Amino acid sequence: MAGRGNPSFLKNQKAKKRVEKANEKRAARQARHAEKAAARAAAKAPDEPSPEQPESEVDALNPPGTEE
Repeated sequence: MAGRGNPSFLKNQKAKKRVEKANEKRAARQARHAEKAAARAAAKAPDEPSPEQPESEVDALNPPGTEE
């Protein structure tokens, strides 16, 4: 009958390798997703105008100490 007794040493080794391989694939997939998310964030950032930009232009036109 199948399933009687403890699994053999070789079956345990196969199970360990299967788990290790699955963990490696999972980590690789997470790394790819993180890389893609970072690329999307980097691509999105220049499109959004920053609220500090107009202030820096005003500061460049009026250097400190010349305010009225």
